[in-house]
Amino acid sequence: MLLSLGEQVDDQPLLADGDAVRDYLFAHMAYEPTEQVRTLYLDTRNRLLRDQLVASGSVNRVNISPREIVRRAMDVGATGMILAHNHPSGDPTPSKSDILITREIRQAADLFELRLHDHIIIGKRGWYSFRAAGLM
Repeated sequence: MLLSLGEQVDDQPLLADGDAVRDYLFAHMAYEPTEQVRTLYLDTRNRLLRDQLVASGSVNRVNISPREIVRRAMDVGATGMILAHNHPSGDPTPSKSDILITREIRQAADLFELRLHDHIIIGKRGWYSFRAAGLM
């Protein structure tokens, strides 16, 4: 039986295959006309509890609240999360504000013993992983 990409992610440990995570995010975000922030909330076995759109903005800016991201994690009983957002320009290179907000979210998550596994930026021309770049 052929499973859809969403069913594959729902049915398996999410971090077992980074390519599947990036493919899932690319399918949901790469061609959005405005910036969007999604958080994948995970359980202790890194299975997806919830994929939630947490913010949307303009073509080149979105406001992210570390407090809201952590609060939602607590609400769903998550122990980990993957932050993701898109760059409608197509270039996934992080901005200075992307780097700063990632630090802030990680610090907020640490206070509640939540693990921020990665922050992935999706663009039409590729992706950027803070973890793969050694920034996590």
